[in-house]
Amino acid sequence: MAVTNFTSLLGLALPTTGDLSGTWGTTVNDSITSLVDSAVAGTTTISADADVTLSTTNGASNQARQAIILWTASGTTTRYITAPAQSKSYIVINATGSTQSIVVRGAGPTTGATVIAGEKCVVAWNGSDFVKVVSSEA
Repeated sequence: MAVTNFTSLLGLALPTTGDLSGTWGTTVNDSITSLVDSAVAGTTTISADADVTLSTTNGASNQARQAIILWTASGTTTRYITAPAQSKSYIVINATGSTQSIVVRGAGPTTGATVIAGEKCVVAWNGSDFVKVVSSEA
């Protein structure tokens, strides 16, 4: 049987009793273990100078699940990174080669948290928007 259920926040495989009998290895390794690995320590690097909506998928790799957002584009216009409007925190590193600010916001869109050029911070969903929890400028 194939897995048809996924966790609501990270989209990890959620096998039910009887699923994957004798064939669990690939699903557990690819749709749970590897995805938890990226959720805890993975990086989404964004190098294009454009607004971005982080990709989301169930049971497969995606941008929104990653722990770290690394912005490397070099522009001057403020850009928006739209993440799912749900419980999640991100380490955000604005490593632009210019003066560019980025805003991490929830789908909807929400107002979001502005991260200036050179800033490193943690943003977290507070139930209605992403807010800065910790910040450090370079």
